[in-house]
Amino acid sequence: MRIFLLSILLISSSAFSQELLVNGNFEEENLCSEFKVKCAPEGWIYTVPSFNYYMKDPLQAKSGSFYVAIIAGHKYRTMYRTFVRTRLLCRLQKDKMYKLKLFVQSQHPVLDSIGVYFSSYDFLFEKQPYYKIKPSAYLRDGIKKPIAGNNTWQEVEINYKATGQEAFMTLGNFSKKDVTGATGFANENNFYIFFDEVSLKPLDINERLCADWAKTRDAIYAQDERHEHLTRWINQYKQNPPPVELATSTKVIKIDTFIVPDVLFATNHYLLNQHSIAVLDSFIRHINELQLDSIVIHGHTDSRGNEIFNQELSWKRAASVTAYIKKKVPASYYTLGWGSRKPIADNRSVVGRQRNRRVEIYLYLRD
Repeated sequence: MRIFLLSILLISSSAFSQELLVNGNFEEENLCSEFKVKCAPEGWIYTVPSFNYYMKDPLQAKSGSFYVAIIAGHKYRTMYRTFVRTRLLCRLQKDKMYKLKLFVQSQHPVLDSIGVYFSSYDFLFEKQPYYKIKPSAYLRDGIKKPIAGNNTWQEVEINYKATGQEAFMTLGNFSKKDVTGATGFANENNFYIFFDEVSLKPLDINERLCADWAKTRDAIYAQDERHEHLTRWINQYKQNPPPVELATSTKVIKIDTFIVPDVLFATNHYLLNQHSIAVLDSFIRHINELQLDSIVIHGHTDSRGNEIFNQELSWKRAASVTAYIKKKVPASYYTLGWGSRKPIADNRSVVGRQRNRRVEIYLYLRD
């Protein structure tokens, strides 16, 4: 019998959420090096040294307690705008697709001007005027409904095709037109835009974080200048920015799949029988020769019977297989039970139902 099949059809897209940004919900607070107080989000730095753009309001935030603001324009100051930037955990792969997801809010009808800019360099040292920069995408490219003047959070999703040079990401107003004049609010001179729950993930579910992502994360969190130190640092290196050790690119994981059929379990039970143990031992001898990244094990049933029972049975069978393999193969394990929700054959036939009763083992292999 042929054990290994190449298949990715049933991989759960949520099994490996490869988030490329740190602190996208802004809940982690940075302890600034100047005043030893928490007044900014970890991993995100503004182009101006001010704590006024880090908001704490559980009633106003999309989730949690914190969110951030930028200035898209000013009542009196010509072309005045602020930006917030972060560093990616890994560089993106050329021509691969990524989903940028965020929530945005403003009481001003200026959201069409807001964009995201991916760069190979640190935006804090940008030399050209901001209005001359062409963003990688405008938020309007991902907005499905009109949001001008909307006072509630608007979810935005943008599918972005990478150039392979991306190392930093910046949010702000990239319009060539100025936003000025009356804001419509008493004693308010700024046109504010708010962001929360910012996320960047590969669309390819087999694309994983680079090997040095933890090193990059530590470097991101180590940068604590937020006030006068930040101003001096930017001014010092504006013309000749300090070198940044760029992370390597994300990697694509190969997959092998092994199917444990229903006949290797007693009817309506989850314990492995002697035949199944022999099959798994043969399987384990093979995978011990591989460079494993992680193992995902899914349990499935046919559509007959109570779905609650099927859900529990599918999970217990997957957990039983996980427990056996885990004793002999060191790896990261993820166990899921799907019940009858993911059939691969027609449940109206005996043969189809037998094919649907199965446990699938997905091997994620390192390059």
